[in-house]
Amino acid sequence: MNFKLVATYDNFMLANMAMGLMTDNDIKCHLKDEQIVTMDPLLNAAVGGIKLLVEEKDYDKALALMKHAEEEYIKDVACPSCKVHAMTIEEKTNNPQDFWGKLKNRVLYGQTSTYSKKYRCTNCNQTFDEPPPSF
Repeated sequence: MNFKLVATYDNFMLANMAMGLMTDNDIKCHLKDEQIVTMDPLLNAAVGGIKLLVEEKDYDKALALMKHAEEEYIKDVACPSCKVHAMTIEEKTNNPQDFWGKLKNRVLYGQTSTYSKKYRCTNCNQTFDEPPPSF
């Protein structure tokens, strides 16, 4: 069986919640490096976090499931600044076609294309790197 990386986490609770979502939908998966990050959180950066791996055949289904779960969560969470339920997800992929753009990304980020995700409140226009907590 070949497994593919779906997501990485720095928190074992979120990783186990995501794994539970996968198993509830009959997707075979496992968590890699969960024990080492849980026992010593300072090693998180060294090992690359807790990795959620799914079978290759279920990869697209798992990505769609994760995206849907995140969209549903963001609909229900209020902005920490203005307390209004108006959060959106902004995803940006920088995939330059020219040589210099690819070289810049390779030198600065170690890869030719980059991806970023931000969470923005449409009411107060504030952005967040992580999804705001729901409590």
